[in-house]
Amino acid sequence: MISSRTRYSLIQFLDLQYDIFVIGLLRKYDLRTIGNCQEGRLLDFLNTNINLKDNREKLLLLVEEIARTSGDLRKRVIPHYRFDERFDDLRRCLQLDGYLIEEKSLTQIDPSINDAPPLDDDLIKVLKSSSLPEANDIIQKINDSTNAFTKLSPDYNACLNSIRVALETLARSIADNQKSASSPSYDPTKWGSIIAFLRTIGFINPEEEKGLAGVYGFVSPGSHRPLSDEQMTRLGRSLSLNMCWFLIKKHQAEKL
Repeated sequence: MISSRTRYSLIQFLDLQYDIFVIGLLRKYDLRTIGNCQEGRLLDFLNTNINLKDNREKLLLLVEEIARTSGDLRKRVIPHYRFDERFDDLRRCLQLDGYLIEEKSLTQIDPSINDAPPLDDDLIKVLKSSSLPEANDIIQKINDSTNAFTKLSPDYNACLNSIRVALETLARSIADNQKSASSPSYDPTKWGSIIAFLRTIGFINPEEEKGLAGVYGFVSPGSHRPLSDEQMTRLGRSLSLNMCWFLIKKHQAEKL
């Protein structure tokens, strides 16, 4: 699934082109158009007409054409650096969604994402509706991680550091929420102590504790990196997001 961040990146990219050209692209792939685009209001028009839930396959076909014809599209934008910056932002947002633009083609990195919702969007939505006092801090760190990966000069260390802090903050917040007068003590500044506490009170089992410990170690400074920095960062971020999703859904289940 394409995330809302990628949708807005696509809209910003299309806004570089002439209105009539963009409207032609939308109609070419049978993307819904309402009314006429007023001069100078292309961004508003695109926000109205690009729908993620109903048009995923059509949007991917549109992105495939953008990748395939990027040379022609770049020539239409003066100065060219505006195209380069927006195209790079779109490419990186798509990469976080599991799609890779390479050699003028769009390929799917993760075979399992066809019917999966965008994890960032769903995770943030659930965090907002949770009762956790640190939910906003966790959301901010998730967004910081995304921004570090997608900016013009990516900061992969900052990306992994932010998502690691989000995971640790979520686990600590749940631990604080679960503790009682009869609960064992734990050190809220140490990851191992936090997840050991969650295992001791029965919130997670030993295998789940090992999984959390493994992902945390994978995204920690100094961990072994057999892949490129870009590949390793995307993988580590994806694993951490999934662990955040696992924790918040277990927390929701406990409240039922």
